Amino acid sequence: MLLALFGEHEADDEADKEPTWQEFEEQTRDVLECAGFSTDFRKVFVAAGRRHEIDVVAHRFDTTVLIDAKRYGKARPRSSSIRAQARKHLARCSEFDRAFSVSSVPVIVSWIDDALLSEGGCFIVPFDKLEDFVVHLERYVDSIAELNARDSIIDNINEDGIF
Repeated sequence: MLLALFGEHEADDEADKEPTWQEFEEQTRDVLECAGFSTDFRKVFVAAGRRHEIDVVAHRFDTTVLIDAKRYGKARPRSSSIRAQARKHLARCSEFDRAFSVSSVPVIVSWIDDALLSEGGCFIVPFDKLEDFVVHLERYVDSIAELNARDSIIDNINEDGIF
């Protein structure tokens, strides 16, 4: 398994083994590279007169994945923070897409599993599930595309006053 690269650890040792935010970004990049992605690390670009940074830009075939790695500890209220960060990341990804003429897959990789799946089209993937996510990426992208299409239909129906 790819995650075996980073060693096994028991729950008691978890606090001692948590990576720094820099190490966490590096580990996230390493998982993608092991899955066959080429990566740009800590990619800085300027769009709309602002400086933006993406932690990991990963390319494989015709797919570009833009990752923001978040290593929040257990003491921090994470769900609302992750949701807010997902909205910010979506805005960065939109600027990246315009600047580089791509259609990317926005992803937040979190250190701790908060049971969040997505926020506004941005995938939220716990680090311990990242390997599965990248292996089955196309399936996840298809699933969210179907959900977005369904939501769009429901929104249109609601706007037309049918419900």
